[in-house]
Amino acid sequence: MNVGLSSRQTREVLKGLFGIRLSHQTVLNYVKASAAIIAPWLDRNLPKPGHHAAADETYITVEDEQHYTWFVIDELTRAICGYNLSNTRGAVPALATIYNAYGPPESNLHRRFILAKDGLGSYNDAIMAYNQHSDKNIIFGKTVIGLSNHDDVSEKYRSLKQLIERLNRTYKFHTRPRAGFKSMSGAIDLTVLFVAYYNFLRTHSSLHSVPIPIPELQNIESFPKQWEILIRKAAA
Repeated sequence: MNVGLSSRQTREVLKGLFGIRLSHQTVLNYVKASAAIIAPWLDRNLPKPGHHAAADETYITVEDEQHYTWFVIDELTRAICGYNLSNTRGAVPALATIYNAYGPPESNLHRRFILAKDGLGSYNDAIMAYNQHSDKNIIFGKTVIGLSNHDDVSEKYRSLKQLIERLNRTYKFHTRPRAGFKSMSGAIDLTVLFVAYYNFLRTHSSLHSVPIPIPELQNIESFPKQWEILIRKAAA
């Protein structure tokens, strides 16, 4: 399995390299089955953000309509800590993404976090809703505006915004079909596999390692073998 290939490309690679002939639907079935196994394990093993993280949303096409994928990425580990898919850019999916990344506010009452984000008002509403569970703010949103720095906040946190923008580009490179997704479930399946790939299998250039090393995958160079081990681990 390679998240970077479409189902058609995956089918052709299997045929050309290994002489394995699979239908387009069979490949899609493998993707769906693998995502179903990995998703619960992935949610249990997403790391919590450190003091500095960044949030952003990027558009995807599902059934010829615009939808959105949301991410939160940690500055130090470069790991994806939260993700979500929605059909709007409203406060509800923004808040769901924050909960997915940070957990319930009650678990963070004595912690303080910096979250860099763009000027989308949904983030401000979501952060305000999250913080209302504490007598002191838990998450401090830092808005990075535009492509160049016109204020001190944008200058200070620009690197965080650039970090998550690079993540969005990587996500689209690995998952976006040429004509968009045919269903929301298909978009979710590939996003689950992408997050697993990004956190546990993909070597990050600035780290010279994967964001979250798994001992069982050490010294395993073959991606298919890594996926096999990861799926077995998730299913255990």
